[in-house]
Amino acid sequence: MHLVRDRAAEFGVRGVDPSALSFDLPTAITRKDGIVDGIKAGIFKALDRNKNITFLTGHAEFTSPVDIRVDNHTIRAEKTILAVGSRTAPVKIPGLEKAGYITNNEALKLETLPQSMIIVGGGYIGVEFAQMYARFGTSVTLLGRSPRIMPKEEHEFSEILADLLLAEGIKVHTSTVAIQAGRENDLAFIIARHESTEIRFEAEVILYAAGRTARVEGLGLEQVGVEIHGSFLKADNRLRTTAPNIWSLGDANGGPMFTHRATYDGPIAALNVVKELEREVDYRVVPRAIFTEPALASVGLGEEEARRQEHDIKVGIAKFSGSGRAKAIGDTEGLVKIIVDVETQEILGGHILGPHADMLIHQIVSAMYEHGTPEPIAKSIHVHPTLSEVVKKAAKAAR
Repeated sequence: MHLVRDRAAEFGVRGVDPSALSFDLPTAITRKDGIVDGIKAGIFKALDRNKNITFLTGHAEFTSPVDIRVDNHTIRAEKTILAVGSRTAPVKIPGLEKAGYITNNEALKLETLPQSMIIVGGGYIGVEFAQMYARFGTSVTLLGRSPRIMPKEEHEFSEILADLLLAEGIKVHTSTVAIQAGRENDLAFIIARHESTEIRFEAEVILYAAGRTARVEGLGLEQVGVEIHGSFLKADNRLRTTAPNIWSLGDANGGPMFTHRATYDGPIAALNVVKELEREVDYRVVPRAIFTEPALASVGLGEEEARRQEHDIKVGIAKFSGSGRAKAIGDTEGLVKIIVDVETQEILGGHILGPHADMLIHQIVSAMYEHGTPEPIAKSIHVHPTLSEVVKKAAKAAR
């Protein structure tokens, strides 16, 4: 809808009346639910086909290191793998509980499109939902406590994306800390501090997206010796917790909190438990992506971190504005950045902001997995015209 509304004429599409376009949120939510339900059904079908799996639903709680109560049933397990995931971190803003708020989970279930929304949190979730709801037609205000949105990403990437969000009408406030919340006259409000100034923001809905924590409430972990450090479970590089017969994987352990990380952890935990192997996880090459438009994807070290680790580095950069394919699809914002160790020529990190960055990053991921150099990417023939040629140009610049 965003492309049709704002750029139809540019692509030669006539007869589009932007004022006549509207967004049907319930229909979009129904479509989303259908996709999710279909994926779940496939998983449950696969579980059902495996006769070695007994699938129980309900609330699970350890009653001893080897006994687990699931509602009214008790099962005995000499070894257990926890895959409990994470949830939004506890609210620390006075008054927010009373004012009412939603998390990313409820934001994907709304039945009515809010006219206005305050999003607390300038990380991945906050930025993705800010752009999504702004394009739906909601007036969005994004509050981040760090000096820039997505502070873990490369500086220039944060700045470019922030400018793009501002251009779409999203009100972005960085170095802004929420200190109070409430509700007056059917509107929620946030009072935030920016430097020495207090600012009041009002909206129909507040989306709280400030951090994550392990989902461990009510599991009885304190009874069985599983330690929690900060907001996450303590697990070693073999995914064993501080309880000798309990392993844990995915978000609950902290670190890179992505579905693909948990998918990677799963087989390692299973082999260590069932086959009694001593496989170790290696998070050196865990890609991540932010599904904005343009998308942002990264793997490995950033430029600042590489220098902090005392690498002598060379940085190769190529911009999408020089790509024929990017020009053809009308999506030329962004760049590819590859960081290389000068002495070993090994790729230390790769970062992409641009169209289909989430897919393009895998050229760099594959090279890094093998401790590779930019040479194979730089020398191999890439189909023309494709966006992958921009990755090749960055690799050539990094040699």
